Amino acid sequence: MLDYNKQKSNIDLSIIIVHTYEKHLIRQTLNSISRSAPRISVEIIVVDNNPKAGFGELVKAEYPHVCHVPLERNVGFGSAMNIGIKASHGRYVLIFNPDIVVLPDSLETLASFMDENPDVGMCGPQLSNPDGSLQYSCYRCPTLLIPAYRRTFLGKLSFGKQAVEQYLMMDEDHHEEMEVDSLIGAAIFARRDALNEVGLFDERFFMYYEDNDLCRRFWENGHKVVYYPQAKMIHYHRRASADGGLLSQLFNRFAWIQIASAIKFFYKYRGQENPRLGGQNEKRN
Repeated sequence: MLDYNKQKSNIDLSIIIVHTYEKHLIRQTLNSISRSAPRISVEIIVVDNNPKAGFGELVKAEYPHVCHVPLERNVGFGSAMNIGIKASHGRYVLIFNPDIVVLPDSLETLASFMDENPDVGMCGPQLSNPDGSLQYSCYRCPTLLIPAYRRTFLGKLSFGKQAVEQYLMMDEDHHEEMEVDSLIGAAIFARRDALNEVGLFDERFFMYYEDNDLCRRFWENGHKVVYYPQAKMIHYHRRASADGGLLSQLFNRFAWIQIASAIKFFYKYRGQENPRLGGQNEKRN
């Protein structure tokens, strides 16, 4: 069961969650962590980007074991996550979304995998949709047009569809362990020592592409990034930036935030090769 009274120096895992608009979904996430009864010591830190939503009162009433960190304003996902990571003490850090259900044994499975593979800097579980279908949660390096293909009708055309499928690694067996370019930022199980070496999220990304960036920097510093499907979780994923058709996209705030982040990402790494492909194989032996 969860041991919230462990000395801070003995915590195995710090689960960091950023709350903005998910007051009710996050209850499901916190309850699932308790129900999973992890056999490792865990601390939970929720950084609140939207304290006016009243989540702080809910935490005090229902989750006194959770450390609630209210912010004065929405500073973005990466910046808020960095605040939580800096306040945490676990030897591993789970960068986590407030809309995921933790299944039994998943946290222990990820910790055991990392214990047995010191060359791996971060790993991610297999995520499924609420209906049980697979959710593609590991990626190849994005190309410049991937955001357009994923957000507009261009992704329904043969060339756009092929590019998206390549990016999502849909040609690979997602029931097998793989070394990957990046993992979805919804569930990244990272080694504390590697984070200290590589650095935290680049706060120039308000939201989107901060996970691609962090994973890339792990590879650049010699820490492998691995998709590990033996650990499984359920993700109630909703891409706000993908809502509506082309006209709706023009007025979608999240779509424009993603476009801005994409521009920053591609400018930052312009002319650079994929660091994972420097003598690495895509699948672990």
